[in-house]
Amino acid sequence: MIEGRLISVPGAARLRSLRATLAAIHPAFAGEAFWQLVRYIVAGLAVTILAAFLYTVAATFLHIRPLAANCVSTLCGVVVSYAVHSRWSFAPERDGGEARMMLRFLVAAAFAFALNSLWVWLATGLLHLPPIAPVPAMIFVTPLASFLLNRYWVFEVA
Repeated sequence: MIEGRLISVPGAARLRSLRATLAAIHPAFAGEAFWQLVRYIVAGLAVTILAAFLYTVAATFLHIRPLAANCVSTLCGVVVSYAVHSRWSFAPERDGGEARMMLRFLVAAAFAFALNSLWVWLATGLLHLPPIAPVPAMIFVTPLASFLLNRYWVFEVA
């Protein structure tokens, strides 16, 4: 509110209308958990595409070894991911626990990195597939595991 007036955010009315429509379809769509998942998917998809793009460019065009390319893409993704998820996707109440949350986020990110490294090793090392082969698992499987860790452990959403 500014001087007794509500600030109009572009699209806010449409978003409220969409929420109301979805809630009428099924009550689960009215819950904050559903909208958290939607925000996580939107933000996570953008971060995942960025990381997959960086991995692909590094491994395919710059001819960096696949596991090293995965390290580079993961480091970039972790920085962007924490900023987006901690401020928008989960947006927890700040009670001075930022350091603890950041440490847990780094542990969850290390888990995601290990999982992506597993996909890279399986595809390129064990099965001798092209460097792009692990990307589908990096895009679909790892983000789901990361969502669960972030929601219930890192940001401790009830």
